[in-house]
Amino acid sequence: MPERPERIERIEPRERETLLEALRRVGLNRYESSVYLGLVTDQDAKVAEISKRTGVPQPKVYQALEALVEKGFCALGSDAVNRYRPVPPSVALGAFVAGLREQEAAAHRLADDLEELRQRGKGQELWAPPVEIVKGLRQIERFLILRIGTAREEVLCFCKGPQVHAIAIARALQEAGERGVALKLLSDESYYDADEDQEEQIAIYRALRAEKRELERVPTKMVLVDRRIAMVSVTRALTSRAGEDFMILVLRHEGLVEHFLASFERGWDRAEPVHFDGGA
Repeated sequence: MPERPERIERIEPRERETLLEALRRVGLNRYESSVYLGLVTDQDAKVAEISKRTGVPQPKVYQALEALVEKGFCALGSDAVNRYRPVPPSVALGAFVAGLREQEAAAHRLADDLEELRQRGKGQELWAPPVEIVKGLRQIERFLILRIGTAREEVLCFCKGPQVHAIAIARALQEAGERGVALKLLSDESYYDADEDQEEQIAIYRALRAEKRELERVPTKMVLVDRRIAMVSVTRALTSRAGEDFMILVLRHEGLVEHFLASFERGWDRAEPVHFDGGA
């Protein structure tokens, strides 16, 4: 039998790596991705040839082929010598997309079921630790927005400059004020100084329906909601580009909350009202 001519490689190394990474993202492991790509580019290749071309050990090639059959990327051929055939990519990936759609529909149904359960318990007081730590600017931002959104009566803020760019928190305070929550902002002298990229955020704080007073210095950044929960910054650096250095203590312990409330009220009594040129 004449030897099979050496196959000319039709794929560049960079393109190969891109395709392998894409196959891994749709659920194939490293060996499965290499073997499937090897079959797609040379459908007549035998196991030994696939192993040589892809660098996948021959026993692993057999394992990968079996897994590819299970996942719908390979089919068994009729001959005994070369039993495996690649399922056409449009078919294999079409089935993958259909599976994703089924998962998406199931996730939506689950979300609806869980939301119904959440609504049943809405308004109940759930247990939470008396002291906890929240790290990272994005996590802190989401946490503060959530807690400000639950405020019913009052939000007190120690505002220490420079401001962190978190316009969503400013908007959460704005919405709280608009629904009738009493807002008190006790700031230091630099808090309302606007950087170029924070002008919109500063404008929101200036226009808040809030009582605003100013001290030369405030001890820390803090938000206190309904005199029941205090969120206190313990960040060393006042600014961080990555936001990884930000950390807050969340205090629900009654005595600790009262301590920070007393600190706020003491500062408030000594502070002077804030006036802006031509505005609130």
